[in-house]
Amino acid sequence: MLNSSKSRQIIYALFALTGVTLTSYFNIQYMLEQGGFSLSHFIHQAYINNASSSLTNDVLVIWGAFIVWSFVEARRLSMARWWVYILLTATVAVAFAVPVFLLMRERRLAEINID
Repeated sequence: MLNSSKSRQIIYALFALTGVTLTSYFNIQYMLEQGGFSLSHFIHQAYINNASSSLTNDVLVIWGAFIVWSFVEARRLSMARWWVYILLTATVAVAFAVPVFLLMRERRLAEINID
């Protein structure tokens, strides 16, 4: 039987895989439809109606809170290369970066024997 830390690591890894798969699929579809990537058009599309605006703002608030929390938590646990997770949020997806950070945080907690 897996210990609780290993179980959480597996769950976080599955969330990261799901996050990168789903967001990549739709990002690729967007680029195929548009013939490339335009940040201004992408942002415009994110605010095209009330539903998408709500989801966009929801993700932006989560992203901001994650930046603050992950910075504090990475320093508290002496995790190296904190900035990589922020870079991943901007270049890949929040849905990928947050679970990856949680996975690496869980590994660090296991390393320093904190459950």
